[in-house]
Amino acid sequence: MIKLIASDIDGTLVPDGTSEIDKRMYDVIKRLKAHGIIFAGASGRQFASMARLFAPVSEDIYYITEGGTVVRNTKKVFKKNVINRNLLFQMVADIKKLKDCDIMLSGLDTAYCEDKSEMFYWMRDSYRFNIEVIGDFETHLTDEIVKLSIYHKDNAEAIVNEWFTDKWKDRFKIASAGIMWMDVTGLSADKGSSLKVLQEQLGITKEETMAFGDNLNDLGLLEAAEESYAIGSARDEVKAAAKHIAPPLSENGETEVLLKLLEELDNQK
Repeated sequence: MIKLIASDIDGTLVPDGTSEIDKRMYDVIKRLKAHGIIFAGASGRQFASMARLFAPVSEDIYYITEGGTVVRNTKKVFKKNVINRNLLFQMVADIKKLKDCDIMLSGLDTAYCEDKSEMFYWMRDSYRFNIEVIGDFETHLTDEIVKLSIYHKDNAEAIVNEWFTDKWKDRFKIASAGIMWMDVTGLSADKGSSLKVLQEQLGITKEETMAFGDNLNDLGLLEAAEESYAIGSARDEVKAAAKHIAPPLSENGETEVLLKLLEELDNQK
């Protein structure tokens, strides 16, 4: 029996960079909880953005945030992976050599950028991030950083993979989080390893877990769940790795799968 459902957010539950969630999900999460099933959001987003997105049920769910570097609920942090400060600034210097790319550094509760770029306004106004402009990172940053994100308006993966990935891939995990984003985290930090941490915390097995995703940074998440779903609009690599294919995001595919699960559970009573 399924006891834990973990879901990616952008591209799976909402269109990238929006808060346009299928409002039925709030009732779905409440009904799942009534059946003893826990819901966890797993995202590259920060905790504040996710908590706002799930506001009606924020106290009822768990959060795998910042690309899998943090596991928490609203009251307690169970895991965090902090990037070494010296290596962080070396990577920042390299990223500044990449053409037309912006940098966002993520702390536990706040994100940071150096200036008020297009990326800053998008993160603040669309993703609803807690984000601060602090000027030069090396001079002004005091927070611990769990994730470095590289932003380009339409070609982040190709630009980063020209040479940056080869230079840093042995020391950090570098994964696409959509056409505009490449995320850099510690080697042991991803959604899959964090889902395993949550499973251990809750005493839930892989066989009792369902997961949904659409992008390359969701592969570990799907691998850690027996019942894995790629959204119909997912990348081909994700569809190939998943056990099931759900309808696309445009048809609220995850909601429909979960409503079917709830119908089956209700009929078992």
